[in-house]
Amino acid sequence: MDRRIVLAYDGSINADWVSRYAIQMAAILPSRQLILIHILDGTFTREKIAGKFTTIAGECDSNGIACQHLILEKNGDVYATLLRIIPSGDQSYCLCGARIAPRGRGFLAGTISERLLRAGAFNVMAIRVVRPGLLGCPRTLLFPLAGHPRGFQAAMPFLQMLASSVKRVHLLRVMTVNPFHFRYISATTAKEKVAEGYRYLGRVAAEIREQTTGSHWHFDHHVVLSDDWAKETSIQAGKLNADMVLLGASERGLSHRFFHGNRIERILSSTACDVGIYRKL
Repeated sequence: MDRRIVLAYDGSINADWVSRYAIQMAAILPSRQLILIHILDGTFTREKIAGKFTTIAGECDSNGIACQHLILEKNGDVYATLLRIIPSGDQSYCLCGARIAPRGRGFLAGTISERLLRAGAFNVMAIRVVRPGLLGCPRTLLFPLAGHPRGFQAAMPFLQMLASSVKRVHLLRVMTVNPFHFRYISATTAKEKVAEGYRYLGRVAAEIREQTTGSHWHFDHHVVLSDDWAKETSIQAGKLNADMVLLGASERGLSHRFFHGNRIERILSSTACDVGIYRKL
């Protein structure tokens, strides 16, 4: 079965911006198909959503993409209805959005997107769009990697589906040190940690090249020591002028605290570029 892109569309302007990513990603896949789903919850009328879907379908048609759209009454709540409608399994990639403004609640915390990320029913990417002028076509990506033994396995399909616009890929390994020890770390220990980070990124880059033969991306490796992973990631995104930061959400178990207090919410609030939070089955 071919991979498919499903856009869980809430009717917001951020969802309109996320639809540009959905179109670009659908254009990469052999099926060239995009499924739009909106669950009516009283925020928008059926007519309003139908008009928005007509606009998106027009963009799909211009890009040679078959567009199917569903506007459904909720059965239970919006999240439960989406789980029933979106095809489960490894071939489904669900795109969804984050809040435009946190308003004291966070960009993802308590949202349908957070629950979809935690569901584990299909692959998910939640996107906060800060630069709508990119039109879903980032040229420079920043991947902060946590050093997982699986390397780049979970991130690979998302990179491949953004491949048409990407020119440069920055691989970042932030080697975290306990804040109480950070100022006292020896030069020898610091050097060893940095070397360990570069070895890991070298393996990841080799893995990416092996699985993406024919791509012409330029890779840059960055290893830094820090006592604050989220702060350093945001700093590096600015220094490198990244168009998009892609963060894997699976390795930390997607606990409730992960979204409240936490690294992802801090990066979403402090990074001046698009951010994609992905979870691969």
